[in-house]
Amino acid sequence: MEILSNIIFYFSSFVIVLLIIVFVHEFGHYYVAILNKVKVETFSIGFGKEIFGWNDKRGTRWKICILPFGGYVKMFGEDFISKKKIPLNLIKYAFSKKKVYQRFLIVLSGPLANFIFGIIGFAFIYLLIGKVFIPPVINKVENNSPAFIAGLLKDDKIIKIDNNKIKDFYDIGTTINLYKKKTYIFEILRNDKILNKSISPIFVVQEFYGQERKVSKIGISSYEPKIKKYPFFESLYLGSQSTYQICSITMKALYQMIIGKGSFDDLGGPIKIAHFSGIMLEQGFLSFFNLIILLSISIGLINLFPIPMLDGGYLVLYLIEILIGKPIDKNIQEKMFKFGFVIIITLAVLLTYNDIINLLKF
Repeated sequence: MEILSNIIFYFSSFVIVLLIIVFVHEFGHYYVAILNKVKVETFSIGFGKEIFGWNDKRGTRWKICILPFGGYVKMFGEDFISKKKIPLNLIKYAFSKKKVYQRFLIVLSGPLANFIFGIIGFAFIYLLIGKVFIPPVINKVENNSPAFIAGLLKDDKIIKIDNNKIKDFYDIGTTINLYKKKTYIFEILRNDKILNKSISPIFVVQEFYGQERKVSKIGISSYEPKIKKYPFFESLYLGSQSTYQICSITMKALYQMIIGKGSFDDLGGPIKIAHFSGIMLEQGFLSFFNLIILLSISIGLINLFPIPMLDGGYLVLYLIEILIGKPIDKNIQEKMFKFGFVIIITLAVLLTYNDIINLLKF
């Protein structure tokens, strides 16, 4: 009975996270489509059979469907591959008949809405609760640790690791776990002097929110974190900065994976997201809201990847159309979208399989 209640709780948490992120993304498409006088026929949260819905004054059907694993906005005249002719009196409302820059903006607005949500979400946290900052200054060095062997001391300030600037103590762990090198050059400030230390991290297995992960450690700890509230506009700037950092770290991690230095275990699919959703909700609203912000930014970034079927794939087509002065042949586009669909399904299966394997390990 307890297992069943946990499954229901985790699944419900996952659905809440997904529905918020999907709504934000699709509302971005919807809003810019309306601004460009495109008729939006359907705004759906979920797929499959409709549970309930209503029509607004513009004739858009807003609905909630039985399968809460995504959503979509269906625009009139969106299926440009179809040979069905659009009536002359409705051409001005058809998506496919809009100028290429308008179509570009409508498609781009989904990921942008995810980024804007992240920026504003961070801004309110920094405004109302504050931003946590931990100076990259060593409070304690563990005996016989890599840092101890390299000669690091209490109150050493870490300025750089290789060519990466260190602004916060969290940056240290992020850097050595992102690049997964055997040895790093630490640039240290000690008594107003710059020193360089070569450090080889060790790998340890530790529990991370209910899952085991292999992480790099050098054996140092920080001073107590500082929490500072910021004015609204400064919070917006810091929110933009945090959003950029998440995108940057994500892209660097994917690159490391492509060149074979990253771990596929770091990627997560629906099961992993559900797992973290439940844990974060148990920890409180702030942790749960932070997860929603993080996933919103990640979804926005992923949707910009130049893969057919994703927003990024459409944006590439529109850029090509701008360059050559006409759309790519419809038959070629159709084949590209079929290929993109295969890629997305394959990735979804691999990520779900990876989630299950990691779950069984634990």
